[in-house]
Amino acid sequence: MQGYIAKYESFATMEGPGIRFAVFLSGCNLRCVCCHNPDSWRQGNPVDSEDLVRQILRYKPYFRSGGGVTFSGGEPLMQTDFVIEVSRMLKAEGIHIVLDTACSLLETGQKELYDLCDLVIADLKFPDAEGYERYCKNGVFDTVIKTFEYLDMKQIPVWVRTVIIPGINDTKEMIARYAAIIKKYSTIQKYELKPFHTMGFSKYEQLGIENPLADTAALSPDRLGQLKQDLNEIMNKNPNQVRSFLVNKRQG
Repeated sequence: MQGYIAKYESFATMEGPGIRFAVFLSGCNLRCVCCHNPDSWRQGNPVDSEDLVRQILRYKPYFRSGGGVTFSGGEPLMQTDFVIEVSRMLKAEGIHIVLDTACSLLETGQKELYDLCDLVIADLKFPDAEGYERYCKNGVFDTVIKTFEYLDMKQIPVWVRTVIIPGINDTKEMIARYAAIIKKYSTIQKYELKPFHTMGFSKYEQLGIENPLADTAALSPDRLGQLKQDLNEIMNKNPNQVRSFLVNKRQG
């Protein structure tokens, strides 16, 4: 089966546990205002599933310390059948599978893919449908929540992250709304607040795409630190519902 890849990263250390081979698939059904990879919206380079597996297996010795393969994007769920085929072959080789997704699709195929995963890294972009419709141009909030429910039912480990954008979701009140969702699910092991940055702005210019946040500055470390403190206070009100959480200074 053929898939379309935006890029690879053979020694990724920020895409899940251990050293990982990260596969960034092209295509996305969202148009998030904070996207720093608008180049991934377009069709990438074609690759055969067996060729991709052979390439990944060359790095298998580096996975022994707890690493593996991460499928990211774009949105890997846009190529669910391809990722399933590759994942099955990798699972037969005993390789740890991580899916990095916005959880914006959930049909039989996506459920089958989730069942192959050892870990899901999930975006919770906004705590309601209005936020998704306004800032992601797709009202998929219900699908995100249904995905969390499915992962919880299947007891698949999940790390959740949210990009914090100045002037949009950078308040204690918003953090409380996110936390209220996180607390509902026992399989969520980690919650990351990731700061909005401007490093992808040049891509909008190169591609001739309007950047909706062109006048927005990166989230400051001080503001991030305050929101981390707010999150700690909120989560510690019921610490047994979430085993761990952190604020990460790197936007994914």
